[in-house]
Order: sequence, then C-alpha cells, then structure tokens
Amino acid sequence: MRIKSVIVACVAAGIAFTASGCDPTSTPGSTPTTPAAKTSQPTAQPGQPTQPGQATEPGGSTSETTAATGSPVADPATPADTAPPKCVTAQLRLDKGVGGPVGGDWFLRFINNSSRTCVLQGFPGISQTNGPSGDPVGEPADRDQGPQAPAAAPVTLAPGGAAQFEFITYPKQINDCAAVRTSTLRVYPPDNTESLWLPWDNLICPSPQRMLVVRAITPM
Repeated sequence: MRIKSVIVACVAAGIAFTASGCDPTSTPGSTPTTPAAKTSQPTAQPGQPTQPGQATEPGGSTSETTAATGSPVADPATPADTAPPKCVTAQLRLDKGVGGPVGGDWFLRFINNSSRTCVLQGFPGISQTNGPSGDPVGEPADRDQGPQAPAAAPVTLAPGGAAQFEFITYPKQINDCAAVRTSTLRVYPPDNTESLWLPWDNLICPSPQRMLVVRAITPM
C-alpha cells in the first residue's frame, strides 16, 4: 500500500508540472526576453528640402533651401550693370558736318576723340562770337522742342563714333536789322561748361532779335 501511494504521488506531480507549462531548463525568477522592434527614421532624399532634425543622406544638400522653411535661398548679390558715363568736352571734337549758308541749315557733329565710350543727350548750347572764348553776339540758339523736332534721347558714342545735331539760322532776318559780323561759332556739349568752336564768318542780328535754332542730338 505504501508503494502504491508513492507511485500515485509521482504521477500526480508529473501531471501538475506539465499543466503549468514549465520548462525543465528554466530557472526560478528568469523572464524570457524578445528583441526590440527596430524603428526606421525617414531620411531626406537628394535634392529635397531638409526639415529640422532630419538627417541628410550622402549626396543630399541643404544649400539649395533653408532648413526651417524649405524656401529658396537668395542668390548672392550681383553688381548692377553700369552705363557709360556722359561725354565731357575734352573727349569730343566738333565737326562742321553738312549743310550751308544758302538754306541756313547745318548738321553739325560731335565726334568721340577719346578711347572711352560715352553718352550724349540733349541740346548743345550755341552762340556766335568773335573768338573761341568771346562773349555771345546776339541771342544764343533757341531749343526746338516742337512736335516735328527729334526728342532728346541718349546717344552712345564708341571711340571714333559720331552724333549729329541740326543748327538752323534765319539769314533773311538780317535785312531787317543792323547785322553784326562774327568770326566764330561757340558750342557747348550737353551738360558741360567747357566749349568747342568752329571758324564761322557770318552775320547775326543783335539782341533782342532771335535767329538761331538748335535741335536735340541724334545718332548718325
């Protein structure tokens, strides 16, 4: 009877062990561990904006955009184009051009006598004098800004280049005045206080009569 009791106890213990799911190799207090799940972080693609805290893969670039907003970065400032300077008297030569006293209409010319490009714009100042530095005799030329006259516009003169302007006299008026003979035509390029001159043996009415007209400079 004692032997049967021992056998029954062992069988009961085996059944209980199996039901509990215990592993014979486990040790008391041990806990099975499982590997942590790997989380992936998004990475910026080449050529795409990089957001704050986002890594950039090799070949990616943040120089194209700002990290905070993804907006384009302004290009470095470039120097503005510079226009040629205005022509000064020392650069220019005055030429009698074409025309004659019969019609009283000349097309005089400014020629760029320098090695630098420059710009002329506007109306020359013209008067008849006696000598290159003489005072005006009679009234200086009036500016013709009428609808039939050319508008004042910039004319660029390369080295050796020329621009022209129309100069008109009204010799018929000489018959109605005590005309004065002069020897020189004195001409100021636009925006200059130094003048050029040409020999000019001609008559002019004294002030206040006006008989000279000049038009704006135009290209040749």
